[in-house]
Amino acid sequence: MSNVIPFDPLSSIVRDDQPPHIDPYSFALLIGVFNDLTAYRDSEPDRERAALMRKTATKLNAVLARFEPPQGAA
Repeated sequence: MSNVIPFDPLSSIVRDDQPPHIDPYSFALLIGVFNDLTAYRDSEPDRERAALMRKTATKLNAVLARFEPPQGAA
């Protein structure tokens, strides 16, 4: 359990001593979540909720871009 990073959003401690990495299966799951969120956002009739979902989708896209290509991918 020595590789577990404690999460405390109030402390603002960020550990960035390793390059971003993610396994291919987890990356595919995140892509699926992003795809579902984008489809849901595009079908949302309420403009305010669609704008909030757009912000969330943008943040998730930034996370995905950080891990592309996933570690171990050819």
